[in-house]
Amino acid sequence: MISENFKNWACSLSGCDGGNLNAKIWLSGIEWGGGGEEYYQSLPSEISEGKYIPSGKYDWVGQLQYPFGRSLTKLFAAIHDHDVRDYKDYAKDLSGDDLLKLNLYPIAFKNTDESLWKKYKLDEITGFEEKDLFKTWCFINRFPAISKIVQAIKPEIIIGTGVGYLIDFFVCFASGNEFNESIHIEKIGSRNMYWAKISDKTHLFVIPFFSGSYGLNSDILLQQFGARIKEISDYKL
Repeated sequence: MISENFKNWACSLSGCDGGNLNAKIWLSGIEWGGGGEEYYQSLPSEISEGKYIPSGKYDWVGQLQYPFGRSLTKLFAAIHDHDVRDYKDYAKDLSGDDLLKLNLYPIAFKNTDESLWKKYKLDEITGFEEKDLFKTWCFINRFPAISKIVQAIKPEIIIGTGVGYLIDFFVCFASGNEFNESIHIEKIGSRNMYWAKISDKTHLFVIPFFSGSYGLNSDILLQQFGARIKEISDYKL
């Protein structure tokens, strides 16, 4: 049985790392890394509160200890016409209100091993027997709800990381928007970027993961992708 609290929680911005809902730039991952006993023990309490409203600023400096945080800061710097090599100093000048960092799916996992679902009793916590059923439910219910939030807020730029999740990102952020353009694809260096203008104010970009042999794993690529995102979206500093 799927509770109403779970529905309200999952169809809000649960799984958010913080930041400002009204920021011009949103960045979305797939799902949180991490998890573990303590996290899963606290999850039922969070779900019981129903709708999740992001609070707190995005911790730019604190996130620099993680490879993802460093790459995100470099990409953000490039979008704002800064040299990515100066990312440490640049992070100190950011307010934490200038980004919303969220994820497609709201529950954290340390890896993609499906056995974690039952190991941590997520079938009992959520009401879904398998993780794939949970993800399918999110596709049908959570994604359109988030798309409605996008319609209301209209951030200028949404960036999804992981081109293998291209469909997920467009369903999540654009399914409630009427956009008549094709999804554009262009090659930057040896990497592909997908994008479309999904409303009168919002561009959605889907870029490779930051890590991995096919990811945005160099300062040159991060600089190039950031500059091109700024150019396509006509983003004003």
